[in-house]
Amino acid sequence: RTRALSESNDKLAMVDEHRRKLLAEISHEFRTPLTVIKGESEIALRNKSNDVGDYKEAFSRIIDTADHATGLVEDLLFIVRADAGEPRLELQSTEVTGLVAEVCEEFGGKAASKELEIDFKGGVEHATLQGDARRLRQVFAILLDNALRYSHAGGTVEVAVAGQEDHLRVTVMDRGIGLSEEEADQAFHRFFRGRAAQAHAAQGTGLGLPVARAIVEAHGGTIAIAPREGGGATATVTLPVEGSLRVVA
Repeated sequence: RTRALSESNDKLAMVDEHRRKLLAEISHEFRTPLTVIKGESEIALRNKSNDVGDYKEAFSRIIDTADHATGLVEDLLFIVRADAGEPRLELQSTEVTGLVAEVCEEFGGKAASKELEIDFKGGVEHATLQGDARRLRQVFAILLDNALRYSHAGGTVEVAVAGQEDHLRVTVMDRGIGLSEEEADQAFHRFFRGRAAQAHAAQGTGLGLPVARAIVEAHGGTIAIAPREGGGATATVTLPVEGSLRVVA
């Protein structure tokens, strides 16, 4: 009984520490958007201009920042619910290869602006599985955004979809700043950013990969990131397919 009570107390202490850390992380992450919203609102109130355009610009920035904060809330809630074993997914027949191709096309402009290319290799045509299309799209967008964000100008980001009898595998490979093996192990921790990423001009929240992992694992899949020899990183998502791989014409 004493041992059981001690183990229970240790578990409660760990849960409390986890809660405290999460609250501290959330407070830190929301400080910036709230400061922007407050600052823009104060500027708009003090503005004596009669130009409606000035106010529209301020309100537009406020809305954009509020949308960003809302997205953070939704992602954090998804992670928390997934940790509790209660992820909220809207499952439907989802064509993964086409979904990845759409994400690559959507990021074409960002790639061009950074003098980068996206090399998409479909591999498996019209492969479908039961999944939440919106959330899976978010996973692929997070991985592609990271690859472009941390790549060097003039490089190529390779995206591929491959399939076997019981699963699909999506890989996103870049030749960017890369990360160490130790950092790869920690990459899916909330708000973690590697040393090279912290020094890089492109800033991130450190929440993308944890969200991606929560979504993939909620689908019964796995996600991993590893350094590439010669620099860069490879992100791999594996998603199970119920029964045999179903291909629709």
